[in-house]
Amino acid sequence: HPTFTTMTPSATLCFLRQAGRNAVPTSSRITPFSKPCSQNMNVSKRSSCLPAVPATLSSSWTQTLFTHRQFATEKKSHPFVLSHPSEVDHPPANSTSDSAQPPRGRIVCITSGKGGVGKTTSAASFATGLAQRGHATCVVDFDIGLRNLDIHLGVERRVIFDFVHVLQEECSLHQALIADKKVKGLYMLAASQTRDKESLTVEGVERVLAELAERFDYVVLDSPAGIESGARHAMYFCDDAIVVTNPELSSCRDADKMIGFVSSRSRRA
Repeated sequence: HPTFTTMTPSATLCFLRQAGRNAVPTSSRITPFSKPCSQNMNVSKRSSCLPAVPATLSSSWTQTLFTHRQFATEKKSHPFVLSHPSEVDHPPANSTSDSAQPPRGRIVCITSGKGGVGKTTSAASFATGLAQRGHATCVVDFDIGLRNLDIHLGVERRVIFDFVHVLQEECSLHQALIADKKVKGLYMLAASQTRDKESLTVEGVERVLAELAERFDYVVLDSPAGIESGARHAMYFCDDAIVVTNPELSSCRDADKMIGFVSSRSRRA
């Protein structure tokens, strides 16, 4: 909208905060500013230059705002099933010396903004190394619709149930897990090859990861490329993130973008 071109960054932020409380209907026309906003104004004065936001709610705007906010805040409509990353870093003080282990397994996300940099190869190698050192490890393919992790681990002919089947409760987690025949303690949860990333939900992903974290010492998430639904779901609940990049300008810039997403929109953040 042409009106937005005259907004300063601070004024835009104030408008978005106001829009978060009162969603703007798509059919409503935003009136021009009554007076120009100066760069020298403070934030409180600049916010008075903003147009009035209609009180009428629009379902499309409300859904869009909720979709973005549920990855940026913990104020969700349901209680968390998965414990906070800080409890994994520092177990509760009331734990006894015999049970000083973290309350659950550690969730590690292998991610990168750019495709083709080696995320799946790194995830498979990292999970294999953890299993070889005696840690019960499960590696999860989050690239819904374009799975490749099963080929890297050599189990492509053994995939019957996948991640989406577990999310939609069409099978149990035990049925979908594939044990590696060469490395003891290594399991894989394959991504669906026929569904799309819209099948992922925050509640469903959290439920599956909570169950995996109870059974395994490490849960390695193979994130897809980009910053779409699959990557956001993978990085939101992770305790740690490993960003894979190549010594090439576009790859480094996309990796820096992903670091910003992990630092601001994950549950740890």
